[in-house]
Amino acid sequence: MKKWFGILLLVVLWQLTAILTGNNIFPPFLQVMKSLVLNFASVIVHGFYSSFRLAAGVLLAVLLGMPAGILIGYHKQLSEYISPVIYLLAPIPKIALLPLIMLLFGIGDLSKIFIIFIIMFFQVVVAAHDAVKNIPREYFIPLRTIRAGHKAIIFHIIIPAVLPEMFTSVRIGLATGISVLFFAETFGTRWGLGFYIMDMWMRLDYKQMYAGILVLGILGLISVTIVNRLQRRICPWMSAQDKQNEPK
Repeated sequence: MKKWFGILLLVVLWQLTAILTGNNIFPPFLQVMKSLVLNFASVIVHGFYSSFRLAAGVLLAVLLGMPAGILIGYHKQLSEYISPVIYLLAPIPKIALLPLIMLLFGIGDLSKIFIIFIIMFFQVVVAAHDAVKNIPREYFIPLRTIRAGHKAIIFHIIIPAVLPEMFTSVRIGLATGISVLFFAETFGTRWGLGFYIMDMWMRLDYKQMYAGILVLGILGLISVTIVNRLQRRICPWMSAQDKQNEPK
């Protein structure tokens, strides 16, 4: 119940504000929900396209970014050469690259997936690299004492240390990724929540516009929830630590 209190409070404030202002540009929440139900089939199709692009971009970024970050962080010489390049490119707003990406990959799904990928990739690489660098050196002593190979060190020490940071980077990157996806979907496509929201805005159908915005927010909430559940399943020791640190 506590988890839903904030959402319920936001809904109540939205409804009260809309009633008090009496402005068609800001319709009441209940009217938006009614409009969403009446046009659910159309909105859910747009939501499916956005979900697919977001999931594909995030999955590719994790599959490629995590090994790259571990490799760079684990090898000192490689880190000295590549880390400056990573930290130089990471802060650049990736939305500025959208025109170039569309020229290279076209205006279809591939360009939208790639812009999500490149946003999340640098976040995951930096998180994995820093996590490896922050592992205390004494953690490696037992395995090195028994002459364990690099494979054992990576699977038993490095990956467990990197996974929590990777999930954190994905959670942080999702907000930026969804925002950029909205912008990317306003170009060269007729499917996606970004297109749907802007199309309803140009049609002056504000109820449907807010319905699209609401679904976009739900997409973000579902994405974060999935990441949290994956973290609890893949990193069970983190949940145990959280329970131990809870105030009694």
